[in-house]
Amino acid sequence: MPKHPFKYRDLLAKLKPYGIVPLKKRGKGSEVVLLKPESPGSKRGPMITIKHHSDSTEIYLPVVKAILRRFGIDEEGFWKD
Repeated sequence: MPKHPFKYRDLLAKLKPYGIVPLKKRGKGSEVVLLKPESPGSKRGPMITIKHHSDSTEIYLPVVKAILRRFGIDEEGFWKD
């Protein structure tokens, strides 16, 4: 497990193989909603809101762990990639 925060764009790239997509128009202000759709093109499924000021926003490890728990992603497999 890394000891440094992820950049927003790097986190999205790492979550993409798991089917997680950002919904930029759903969050308030500087937030973005991450969604794991139930089916392709759907807007239903587990969601989590994170801060997003720019693509270089730092996402800290407790937030990354919360994202993994919310979407049911195995931490070991996630950190190995």
